[in-house]
Amino acid sequence: MEFYPMPFFVKLSVSSIENSLRWYKYVLNFESVFELPGKNGETIMAHIRGKKYQDIMLVLDQNEIDSTGKGINLNFNVEDVDRFSDRACKANAVVVEGPIDRPWNTRELVLKDPDGYIITLSMGIDKKKAFYDVIDQVKHTTN
Repeated sequence: MEFYPMPFFVKLSVSSIENSLRWYKYVLNFESVFELPGKNGETIMAHIRGKKYQDIMLVLDQNEIDSTGKGINLNFNVEDVDRFSDRACKANAVVVEGPIDRPWNTRELVLKDPDGYIITLSMGIDKKKAFYDVIDQVKHTTN
C-alpha cells in the first residue's frame, strides 16, 4: 500500500464502520489503509482507498442527529462500470440507476451506500472523442 499526502479526501459520517467497510470493500473493491480503534476496541475511523487519490475517511457518527447521506454524491472514475454493476447486484447493493450511457460520453452506475450516500461510478465511452465534441453533443442533446 502506497502512502502519500492526500491533496483532497472525503470524510463520511457513518452509522456502522463495520457495515460500511464491508460494503465499500465488497461492492467498490476499496482497501483499508488504516483503521483506528476506540477505547472499547471497536473501529471508530477507517481510511479506505479505491485507486490512487480515491481516498475516503469513514468516521463513526456519534451524534444523535441523522446527517448522513444528505446532499453528498461521490463520483469515481472506474475502468469497467458493468463489472461493478455485477458486483453490486451480487451484494444486493441499492442500485439507484444504471448502468446508463450519458450524453456527456460516460457510462454510469449510481449506487446508494448503507448510510444513504450516493456513489456514481463513471467511465468514458469513446476515449478518442475530443472534449469540445462531447460539449457539442451535450448541447445538441439538451436543445
